[in-house]
Amino acid sequence: MEKEGFFTTCVGSLPLSNTEENMQRGFEDMIHIGIDYPCYAQLVPMNPQFLSPLSKIIEPLEETEPEVFYLGDDFKIPDKPVALEYGEFMVNYLNEHPDLNEQIKGTKACLTGPFTLASEVLLREELSKGIELKIFNEHRAIMLSWIVDKFAEIMKEIGKAYNDMGINIISMDEPILGLLVGRKIFFHTEDFIIKTLNKALSGIKGLPSIHVCGRISPYLRDILLQTDVKIMDHEFRTSEVNFKVFEKKHLEDNEKYLAMGTVQTNLSPKKDAGIDDYVEKIDFLKNYIEKGIDLYGKDNLFIKSDCGFGALKKTFESEEFAYQIAVRKLKNMVLATKQLK
Repeated sequence: MEKEGFFTTCVGSLPLSNTEENMQRGFEDMIHIGIDYPCYAQLVPMNPQFLSPLSKIIEPLEETEPEVFYLGDDFKIPDKPVALEYGEFMVNYLNEHPDLNEQIKGTKACLTGPFTLASEVLLREELSKGIELKIFNEHRAIMLSWIVDKFAEIMKEIGKAYNDMGINIISMDEPILGLLVGRKIFFHTEDFIIKTLNKALSGIKGLPSIHVCGRISPYLRDILLQTDVKIMDHEFRTSEVNFKVFEKKHLEDNEKYLAMGTVQTNLSPKKDAGIDDYVEKIDFLKNYIEKGIDLYGKDNLFIKSDCGFGALKKTFESEEFAYQIAVRKLKNMVLATKQLK
């Protein structure tokens, strides 16, 4: 694979209310900031984004209250993919605004992976019989391989539909894998994880990506290196220990890119602090990115935020204050990257 890296992107979620106006605002701002591969503005939580519409067409899957899902029986995989409106919005918006399309390298869509989706679905009593509780206090769908496999099939069709729209980077968010795979694996086998992730990504012909936040164990690293994913997307600002987990040879020997989290997205309020008090300075970011270049090689890197910024909406009382923090962080990240190109 001929490498051409060192582009900027973002995870997707923004601390704005879910409105059409904010979808447009968030997407346009990402382009004006200079993000090479902007994602549609993900303004709804990543699990309900897919589980809520699925609960309307899969009879045994119920949303008993907002963002609470139960599965009571086996189910048929839906005939048509769900939750395509986000990618359709992005594609249509760029078609209507060709001047914006000319300013970017490509587009990105964020999906939720099968393991993470299954981890958010609670099992009714008839499905949970005989299952030992581990990690969680309740029986969850992630404990049953056949359910995870069906979610992989569902996400494969969504990924294929986004691929057919011409979206370049399609990323599966799988934060639960950081909990599932440490020195050992809970619930599943290494082969099952590789096979399942490959199934979920199999409809994506461009740049399939997997985002796992937090500390990455060497075991999880090695599993992901064996998958068909092209971009391994992780936090480095919040989890600097990840610098010791990855080596340049891991990327080059397995033909992978590393999407390196460079600005922090998990913040705590500071007394009497202004927006700039939460934003990394350009010089700091240049030094941080240079560390990644020295370790991994410029052409093996994508530069991005650690995770999404959606949680900032609950961190700060003002939605606009939270949004401006996100925008300025990304702007400084882009400026620092451009100065190193």
